[in-house]
Amino acid sequence: MRSAASLWLSLALLAGCQGGPAEPGADAAAPSSAPAPDLAASARRPTRRYYMSHVEGRCEVYFADGDQISTPQRTACPLDLFQGERLRIAGKTCTRESGDPERQIPVVCPDPLTNLEKRERAKGP
Repeated sequence: MRSAASLWLSLALLAGCQGGPAEPGADAAAPSSAPAPDLAASARRPTRRYYMSHVEGRCEVYFADGDQISTPQRTACPLDLFQGERLRIAGKTCTRESGDPERQIPVVCPDPLTNLEKRERAKGP
């Protein structure tokens, strides 16, 4: 009984993987009517970058988009962010940018930085 069920399942999967019979004269490689997506546009990284920097004894969050820099907003400093360093959102984590190459590692993003990103993305372009 079990082997019969396995046989039917295998046949159903095999039939589902194969398309129906090809029409005579149909070209299997014919292009679809939908336009192809612009791969260059989808592969580009966003131009806006979100930062938290530790300057002059305080921390600030801001974003930079090309030459445009937003007004920095003061926030509490994470204990592991030293003077002169900054954090940048890089995907789902943050990267520490530091003069010390050993400290340039991925870190957990602090809430003030991710909250800035969420607020700005909600505003739209």
